[in-house]
Amino acid sequence: MPMKRKRPSADTKTQQPNNEERRVPGVQIQREGRSIEDLPQDNLINILSRLSVRRIINCGSVSKSWRQIISTPEFAKSHLARAQKSAWPLIRTNDPKSISRTLYLVEPEYESEFDAGQCTCEVGYNESGHVHMKLDTKFKIPLRDRKMVLYDKLNPIPNARKKRFVYLDPNDHKFNVANSCNGLVCLCEPIQNNPSIVCNPLTGEYVSLPEAPITGNTRTLILAGIGRCRDTDEYKVIRIVCESLSSEAYVHTLGTRSWRSLEGSPYSPNACKLKLPTYLNGTLHWLRVYYQGREEIESFDFETETFHSFPSRPNGFSEVGNWEDMISMGVLDGCLFICDSSKSECFGLWVMKEYGIAESWINELLVIPGIDRWPCGLYQPIKYMENGALLIFHSANYLLYFDQTKSEIKFLKLHGFQTKFEAFPHIPSFVSLKEYATEDNTLVLNVNSWCGRLDLKEEVDALFLVEEYQAIGSSDFHDTAS
Repeated sequence: MPMKRKRPSADTKTQQPNNEERRVPGVQIQREGRSIEDLPQDNLINILSRLSVRRIINCGSVSKSWRQIISTPEFAKSHLARAQKSAWPLIRTNDPKSISRTLYLVEPEYESEFDAGQCTCEVGYNESGHVHMKLDTKFKIPLRDRKMVLYDKLNPIPNARKKRFVYLDPNDHKFNVANSCNGLVCLCEPIQNNPSIVCNPLTGEYVSLPEAPITGNTRTLILAGIGRCRDTDEYKVIRIVCESLSSEAYVHTLGTRSWRSLEGSPYSPNACKLKLPTYLNGTLHWLRVYYQGREEIESFDFETETFHSFPSRPNGFSEVGNWEDMISMGVLDGCLFICDSSKSECFGLWVMKEYGIAESWINELLVIPGIDRWPCGLYQPIKYMENGALLIFHSANYLLYFDQTKSEIKFLKLHGFQTKFEAFPHIPSFVSLKEYATEDNTLVLNVNSWCGRLDLKEEVDALFLVEEYQAIGSSDFHDTAS
């Protein structure tokens, strides 16, 4: 016997919108309660700007209104203000045979993940108290010759076998990273280190810098870096062209189409080349070490466009050897530092507590009781965590989580590529380069619309940060291949 369809009750009818409501534009059914999207925009900016970069990106991908808020200058300024002291390691491969255009951001969801040893992915380790983090927040920087790549892609060889990946020559497409400032990265061509592009890896935006006069001598060395004027909010790029007996300095204001000549270039042919460009307080700093071990810091003020000598640490570098493999310079908690690993029993972290005051340099020796010697190599302190622990990148493909209050150190090894890596401190930001395109002929491009979707062979594997129980000073620590 066929069953009769149950007639809807009167209560059910009242819950359904009638046909007139469906047809009338603008009529919406009122939901119970309020949505987070009903909050004022200032409140939403305050909430979203406190999230991790990965969370912010996810929010922008699931909600059109949130994506519009994240794209506003107000959000970029709010997020950058909170992130000023939150630099994280930005890692890429350091293989001369690779393009190395993919940058991996090491940013745990919560800083306590390093301390508690939480496993943040489902692959591999599940031990209690073991750090295993997949670096899935990654960005791409541009290729040097995008037109060549697109031409080869649009004009394939007839009857050629279709390849899954694109093979590119690093000599044509690789960039060096000069430095990072407020989320903007200065990229240089690798032969002479000539600054070519400024990009924001997070947004994918980039601008090509105008061509500048340069000699045809391939031995010419160019020093470069980017910084911000604190009063005018302008971003500028400095380049110093160093010949054997002389040097010339130029500055470019982002958004214009020219370079301007400067006076007073600090380069000296009798000294080692300036290294380690570090931005702090509207100024770019370089470290210079003479062959006798004496150190000097040279600086460039982006506001006044002038060069100055800057007080270095007392005594300087005393060990004999390649200082570039033993000394790093950077910023920790708003203070300039020099890290010296020339002594095996400890490594010194010199911190300038008061900016510009020579007497404020303090040597904070990093020592763990019971450890006779630290592994050799270059140490790059990146960040002080909220609990006081120090996050350090080591040239043997490790991140060291060093908590001196607990006399504890964790070795976090990079896994996924059989190669060396390099890292630099980076403050991710949503600053849009379009805000600084002041001239009509300044073209702001995006990595994703120019070759960003092409798959390179080196970008196949995932990258992980895995805790390893490593004996300090063991020979395995010096193995640079994962």
